[in-house]
Amino acid sequence: MSYFRLQANIISKKTQSAVASASYRSGEELYSERDDEIKSYPQREVAPISFILKPDHAPEWTLEREKLWNEVEKIEKAWNAQLAREVLIALPKELPDDAQQELVQSFVQNEFVDEGMVADVAIHRDKEHNPHAHILLTVRPFNEDGTWGQKKTRQYEFDQNGEILRNAKGEKVFQTVPSTPWNERETLVKWRMNYAESINETFKERGIHKEVSALSFEAQGLDQIAEVRLERNEYQYVKRMEEKGLEAQTFYHQLNQDIRQKNAEIAQLHDKIVFLSSKQKQVDVQHVLHRHTSEVTAQLNEDYAKSWHFMKGRLKEKFSFDTVQDQLQGLYRWEERKVEPKQVEAQVTHAILNASHKASQEHNASGLHQQGFDQQDFRSLFTTRLNAFEKLTESVEKDQQTVDQVIAHAERTYRVQSLIVHNSFNDLFPEIEERFDHNDRTVAYKMNVLTALETNAVEAIPPTGEVNHHLQLQELKKATEQAMKVSEQLRIQALSRNNFGIKKEQLVKDGTDLTAIYQTSIQLNTAQQLIEQYEAKAKHLDQQLNALLRETFPRAKDNLLKKIDALPMEMKTDLLKHFIENAKSAKTVSLKACLQVAKKEQSKRTMSYHEYQTKSDARFAERLDGRQKMLTHFPTGKASTELLERLIEQAEQVHHRPQHETPTKMHRKGKNKQLRRELGLEFEL
Repeated sequence: MSYFRLQANIISKKTQSAVASASYRSGEELYSERDDEIKSYPQREVAPISFILKPDHAPEWTLEREKLWNEVEKIEKAWNAQLAREVLIALPKELPDDAQQELVQSFVQNEFVDEGMVADVAIHRDKEHNPHAHILLTVRPFNEDGTWGQKKTRQYEFDQNGEILRNAKGEKVFQTVPSTPWNERETLVKWRMNYAESINETFKERGIHKEVSALSFEAQGLDQIAEVRLERNEYQYVKRMEEKGLEAQTFYHQLNQDIRQKNAEIAQLHDKIVFLSSKQKQVDVQHVLHRHTSEVTAQLNEDYAKSWHFMKGRLKEKFSFDTVQDQLQGLYRWEERKVEPKQVEAQVTHAILNASHKASQEHNASGLHQQGFDQQDFRSLFTTRLNAFEKLTESVEKDQQTVDQVIAHAERTYRVQSLIVHNSFNDLFPEIEERFDHNDRTVAYKMNVLTALETNAVEAIPPTGEVNHHLQLQELKKATEQAMKVSEQLRIQALSRNNFGIKKEQLVKDGTDLTAIYQTSIQLNTAQQLIEQYEAKAKHLDQQLNALLRETFPRAKDNLLKKIDALPMEMKTDLLKHFIENAKSAKTVSLKACLQVAKKEQSKRTMSYHEYQTKSDARFAERLDGRQKMLTHFPTGKASTELLERLIEQAEQVHHRPQHETPTKMHRKGKNKQLRRELGLEFEL
């Protein structure tokens, strides 16, 4: 397994030469103007691979190693000036030479060159066990015109009137601040974290099931002791002794042997602790559930207590979180598939009757015919259809009253049951992140884990330290399921609308069956109204997916995420589904890979859409505006292939935030906010 190494140090004019440093690392003879001598060092066993990368605005002469470092020594006048920064990185032995070089070039370009530094890189492979790269970096930025910039700038202080402050001598008050963040400790931390991430992404792309980390074992949450890195001479001595079948007796080698033995003992002890902890939770979970049930139900107000007893009476001995959840989902399906469409139908019927009555008064024969009326029999037809509308309205009101009452009881009971589950789970797993404390998208998973603990179903219990990861995947799974459901509803309603549109056009053309025209007109407009309702739901879910994308890829560039925000909801769903399916414990899935899958899925939709356009059903849609026309296959829009290619390319060059930086947090409403029934079970506790 490769070890991780990235260290940085400054080359100072006080004791060192930038030209000599570049010569030694590149293996190239260089003339030093400062010393008036040729800098040359013995040839290495394996010739270094060296190259220079520069920002676009840096002058072309920076690509000439000798001129670059001589110019650096000229511009740095002070006797103790910083001439260059050297970053030394270890290269993964698991990668072939070309992949190592590709990794170095990509990392140097992203982290240093794109930030304004000229980078002189030398890859050394003298020792097979220790491939590494030396990266010499300029410490002074370049101006946009290619001239040297300033290392530090003056930051003046201003009074409340916006005037520059002056001291007692009348001199302007200012502070000298660095013009770049390259010397800050946080920047070094970022480089370390991003290099580890780059290695791990390369491993994953090449099917290498290993990982490195820039963190200490303690920071990684590992119960291990770090081994001591041997100096070169000692390492070579240990290897020679091993080849002879002998045990080296050096101090640090023996210390590492002791550390390995202790780590093995710690691992065994850890396994025993996990096992005993699992057995303890198995014993306690029923007690914890009972305790939290008593605490929560004791604080119910009159409405909640009434709903609790109503649902207990309705479900009897089957009363539990799972049965209450199933009951509520069934009620939502009834409301969505039966009650809401009838409400929309009533609204559409009322609008058609109003429009027809107006057309009759204006003697608009064409308008009447479009809605299934004619002037001669208008009064009798209108009266009959008005009576049917009144009966429909009564039925809708009755159904809505019933569904409101039953759903209100089920929702209150579900909220209580969910709170009990959340509190019990959080009690047993206190290490979970705050955003999962009362996250409704995770409550069903939490109940499954509690049941697994109670029945000792070990395979369903998340391993120690992976609870938050599993909760995140469950949150994403629930969100993507909701998004897919709304997309499918939009697609189905769009297909229905198109079919009704074709049917109505044919009926109007035939002009004989007024009843069929009237009924089809209602169906057509009802489908369109339902489309608009589902589009509103999709817009709300789309905003939630944007927030979840930031939680899922917290180290991605903000400008890249903003562009992804504008993608259709279906593509974000495909992207997150790929993440869910491939994210394993303690593993990462790259944003680039997710975008590539989203692009492939959209290509499939495009092919299907082209096939649909050749069918007769598509004729009606072709006469609609661009957005409505594509709803059958692109419910929330379509992204261009060129845009997707650019996003995938940018995802390859992602800059990661340092570990300590807090990612964007999802907005979470308070516990007592209005229920959001229109999104299924997605409402706050």
